[in-house]
Amino acid sequence: MKNYYEVLGLSATATDHEIKHVFRRLAITYHPDKNPTPEAEAFFKEVNEAYEILGDPTKRIFYDQLLSGEIAVVPDEPLQAWHKDPVYRKRRQAGYKPPPRGPSPRIVMMESFLKYVQILSWVACGWSSLLIVDYLSPSKINEEKVVTNVGAAKRAMLHSSGDLLLTEHGRHYPIAIHEIRYFPHESELKIFSSPLFSLLIKIENHDSSYQLNNLATIYRNFMFAPILLILLSVVGLIWKKGIEFRFNLGLVTFLVFLLNIGFFFMSKI
Repeated sequence: MKNYYEVLGLSATATDHEIKHVFRRLAITYHPDKNPTPEAEAFFKEVNEAYEILGDPTKRIFYDQLLSGEIAVVPDEPLQAWHKDPVYRKRRQAGYKPPPRGPSPRIVMMESFLKYVQILSWVACGWSSLLIVDYLSPSKINEEKVVTNVGAAKRAMLHSSGDLLLTEHGRHYPIAIHEIRYFPHESELKIFSSPLFSLLIKIENHDSSYQLNNLATIYRNFMFAPILLILLSVVGLIWKKGIEFRFNLGLVTFLVFLLNIGFFFMSKI
């Protein structure tokens, strides 16, 4: 005897509300208008058959008794009467046992989160768009004087680089030993920042003849993060197939989004 609870991906203790909710979701997902494949059409029929029994309190009580073995199965007549598909009745009489179907609990769980994945994709896309506008807008330029810190310079001599570039306002930036000559003591340097979020974009010396390259900012060394985020969010918005793929894509998008937020605050001036 077919287990209609397995068809719907539910336990035998499922409430009427749960049965109705799962039936509606599966009926929409596997309806021939939404999914024209033969497999989907066959499963759509099974879903309707399952709900015809489990959605009726009287039939469900009798079915549960049959399923648990509390009452004997009358040679197929009661169950056959519930099936209006003559092809199905013929296959049952021939001893045909259909393979188990229906989405696994894991897939059902993933599908329930897809609406949040869609919301996350919109939020990530909007965030990335704001960063693009912020980066492409005319930069703010602050000019500050370079202050030489002898102690920091001595410590950095043991390595190839360090936070040797210090300004009169206490800002410090990593710079290689060979780059110090471009930023002499008491000279002016230009700090370029974004207009919307005040994120560091670049640093140049007084005559713009040299530009620092090793800047840990979302608009320089970590620019890959917003680029990757907007690609993932666009794919999440336009890709409509594959429950598992879309769920995993949402997880990756969420992690990259968190990475962007971290880089964002690291880049604040």
